[in-house]
Amino acid sequence: MSEKKMIKDPIHGAIEFEGDFENMLKDMLSDQFFQRLRRVKQLGFSDFVFPSATHSRFGHSLGVYAVAKRMLKIVEPDVSDGKWSEKGRACLAAALLHDVGHGMFSHAFENAAKLYLTETDKDSAQGIIDAADHEKVTSRILTSSSVYTKLVSIGGEEFPQLVADMIDKKDKACIYTSIVSSQLDADRLDYAARDPYFAGVSSGGIDLNWLMRNLQVGSGQNGQFLFVDSKAYISMEQFTVTLFQLYPTIYLHKKTRGLEFLFSKLLRRVFELVESGNETGAGISSSHPLALFITDPGNLENALALDDTLFWGSLHLFRNAPDIEVQTIADDFFKRKIPPMVDAWKLADEKIAKTHALRGMSAHDRVEQIGAACRRVCRDILDADNANLRGCYYDTYNRPIYRPMLKDGDPQQINVQAGGEYLDIAAISPIVSSAASFNIHRIYYDGRIDGQGLYLTSRLRNALEQELN
Repeated sequence: MSEKKMIKDPIHGAIEFEGDFENMLKDMLSDQFFQRLRRVKQLGFSDFVFPSATHSRFGHSLGVYAVAKRMLKIVEPDVSDGKWSEKGRACLAAALLHDVGHGMFSHAFENAAKLYLTETDKDSAQGIIDAADHEKVTSRILTSSSVYTKLVSIGGEEFPQLVADMIDKKDKACIYTSIVSSQLDADRLDYAARDPYFAGVSSGGIDLNWLMRNLQVGSGQNGQFLFVDSKAYISMEQFTVTLFQLYPTIYLHKKTRGLEFLFSKLLRRVFELVESGNETGAGISSSHPLALFITDPGNLENALALDDTLFWGSLHLFRNAPDIEVQTIADDFFKRKIPPMVDAWKLADEKIAKTHALRGMSAHDRVEQIGAACRRVCRDILDADNANLRGCYYDTYNRPIYRPMLKDGDPQQINVQAGGEYLDIAAISPIVSSAASFNIHRIYYDGRIDGQGLYLTSRLRNALEQELN
């Protein structure tokens, strides 16, 4: 038996690498692209709200590998010493490398690129969008970098593309793909435990050991899939609820989203200055990693330099930039001046609570009506009143508790065996089938403009009262 190596982890205890393949995969951790994930926080700016939420994409990726290996043992129970099938090996590599393309502050960097695209008509903006898209960058890293070379040495010429295809879900009917990406995948199972642990919040939690003990492999017209029997479905229900609750508690926290907007505004202006040949206006030189990236976003070496530490290390340069907008936003970051906002959903909720005719509606109908009203009102007001509401940002997001597929056994859904059939959990659980969703409809505004918050609140309240009468 070959040497077994171990990495300690607060969530999974010991993350083990055994056998020749797994130990070669462990050597991948030293690659420059994977090492960069040490410098990219899993939760972006959440540590501004939850001070201990400073864990990295590096630790999360190891956690996903650990969970994927436990799931793979259920699919291939007779394997020992890491001698997995080719798809099993690709599954483990995909689990480890699924986030290798994330930019600085994870999804916040993608949002910054999208904001730039919406506010400029330059063709080059699409290049920046593509270079900030972590899924596209991950695919490129796996097929044309030092990671590609290592994957070839581990599994052969076709192996890197097999790993990339698994991450991209090219075959959704494949049980190995479902371990990497599905509604019950190793990614979700890790961050559902890891994120609340480091944020220090209680969100119901998941019993990972119990889930693993009860996972089984079934087979049907859609191929093999993982399932639990009816005695363990409550744990699956708890898993979906835990994930759902993380959104209002952590991921969509109003201050975190405000900081993401601030970051997007700053990078949008830096992108604009560099593309116009005025990088010195942003306080940086033409050789600064951000300037190099904006000038040549397709170069993976330029993307390699982009991590959280680059931003914080450049903040003092931005604070002293000749461009007033860059200077002002950077100073807000330095002093933690988070943009204020008006919560349209809260205003609509208050209106419904005071309207007798609307009070008796079901929770589902209430959510539907409030969501539709907020969406129309927020967009209409900002479109029609740009002069008085300049610089405002409409932040909206809808996160359902679960996306039902209702198939007879499918790798992409959460399957429960009941009465001899394999059913989507949405067909079993009244909680999951409730179609519950968490929505945000917030407008962030510039607190420096006197009266803008009061004016915006008044406009929203009046418009919502008309919509909901």
